[in-house]
Amino acid sequence: MSDNEKLQEQKEKIIKTLATMFDYLGLNATLRIEEKGNRLAVKITSDDAGRIIGRKGQALESLQLLLNRIMFKDNEDCPHILLDIDGYAKGEREARAPRENEEENGEQQPRRQPRERRERRRYNDGGERNSTAQLEQQALDAAKEVKRWGDPVKLPEMNAHDRRIIHVTLQNDPEITTESEGEGAFKKVVISLKNSSN
Repeated sequence: MSDNEKLQEQKEKIIKTLATMFDYLGLNATLRIEEKGNRLAVKITSDDAGRIIGRKGQALESLQLLLNRIMFKDNEDCPHILLDIDGYAKGEREARAPRENEEENGEQQPRRQPRERRERRRYNDGGERNSTAQLEQQALDAAKEVKRWGDPVKLPEMNAHDRRIIHVTLQNDPEITTESEGEGAFKKVVISLKNSSN
């Protein structure tokens, strides 16, 4: 199977998977897929745009994360998928304006800002603290995501003990670097590629 045929098959699967997700959510949408550099952009047209985007783009971001995980689980060569509805592409709107201004001024483009992870919190639903095993798994999952997409990941705020578990878990990974960010007792851990700051 040629690369072109594989890509076409991936596109069809992306559309089918997203359409199924919308169907389960009771949302109607028209989907069209485009190639955007090394990414695939799914253009969504819907009367339910507000519900799909959600508050501050959280619903759209969650759908995008879930779709990428589903596709990557079946095929590790699948390109990153970007969801765009009525010109609202989560993560791209914020990044687009500063870059255009920087290019106009002839200055170097800024480093990409880390995405904040929302799928895990310092406390689970029962109010109990995450165990060491959960924190270690969270660190490994975030590192895998950073290696896959190249973007830094910012974990939720946590105390010094929990941050130490994250740092120690990833300290021997030759591709990953971790640093604490913020002030006070609770800080965020930013996980990024070692060469991304060079």
